[in-house]
Amino acid sequence: MVVCSYNGAKTLRGCLEALSKLNYPDYEIILVDDGSKDNTQEIVRDFPKVINMVQPNMGLSVARNNGANAGTGSIIAYTDSDCMPDPDWLYYLVQPLLTGPYAGVGGPNISPPATDWIQAAVAAAPGSPSHVLISDVEAEHVPGCNMAFHKWALEMIGGFDPIYRKAGDDVDVCWRLMQMNQKIGFSPSAVVWHHRRFTVSAYFNQQKGYGEAESMLRYKHLNYFDDAGSARWKGTIYGAPLVDSIINESVIYRGFRHGIFSVHLSSA
Repeated sequence: MVVCSYNGAKTLRGCLEALSKLNYPDYEIILVDDGSKDNTQEIVRDFPKVINMVQPNMGLSVARNNGANAGTGSIIAYTDSDCMPDPDWLYYLVQPLLTGPYAGVGGPNISPPATDWIQAAVAAAPGSPSHVLISDVEAEHVPGCNMAFHKWALEMIGGFDPIYRKAGDDVDVCWRLMQMNQKIGFSPSAVVWHHRRFTVSAYFNQQKGYGEAESMLRYKHLNYFDDAGSARWKGTIYGAPLVDSIINESVIYRGFRHGIFSVHLSSA
């Protein structure tokens, strides 16, 4: 599996500790340090089994490609340094790839419980990485913090496009695979805990990066955007339900009924 990181020392230790405890018989952990200026290298020295790759700051897509090229397995799984995968994450992520008709598979990413009001506000704000589902088991997009691909699938499309340095790389790869008549699967049990940004300014910087990436995606994939510049998803975008913070009740997504997406509430 590949972890790409740029100045991610604040959460890197928790990520590598979680990856070291996965319930999976045979896997390797590759950290690609994209020219970090923090103490990332000091932290990774505490994990001697991690394959440590350091590159000049060339962006996320180049880091993803270099990690995939270094991997010795036939499946390349990705998560980010601000994520803590569930112990069974890799098992549930790989299983659909081995048994289903998918070139890639992703799963949910969930924000850990907030420790202050800033984290709570950022976690509830729009714009978090979200999966887009066509059905219960098939996706149109899976976020880069929780995805895996057959190595042949990445090689078939030439890997990740280096123009995406901060974001957009995952959307581009999913769309290009689908254009090659490949399918993206979704595994609801393949969960990673994903820290949102820790400050409001960091959140806005993230959203700025997402906006820049979307403008590049629009230029490359005009057929996926409407005249106003908004992405036209065929599936349903899943994210943190704002209604939860208003009425203090949980939300159960139950899919489509007679063509209408229905959301049901249950008592917390």
